[in-house]
Amino acid sequence: IVKWNVDAAIKFYDGDQSVQYVVDRLDVHYQPGHINATHSETLFADGEWLCVGCKLSKDRFLPVGPLHA
Repeated sequence: IVKWNVDAAIKFYDGDQSVQYVVDRLDVHYQPGHINATHSETLFADGEWLCVGCKLSKDRFLPVGPLHA
């Protein structure tokens, strides 16, 4: 999961190669599905919390359920 700065990414796209638009990277041990950050659909997004839903964790548990049928 990568946290990035939109304004810096626009500057990088416009040709400013000195801009660092990636703010943080988070390694995960599963396949995240739907993610949502706090205030992510507003102009005042704070980026303090990230909620992950519908994760699919294959090959970590006993082979039961519809994925292993």
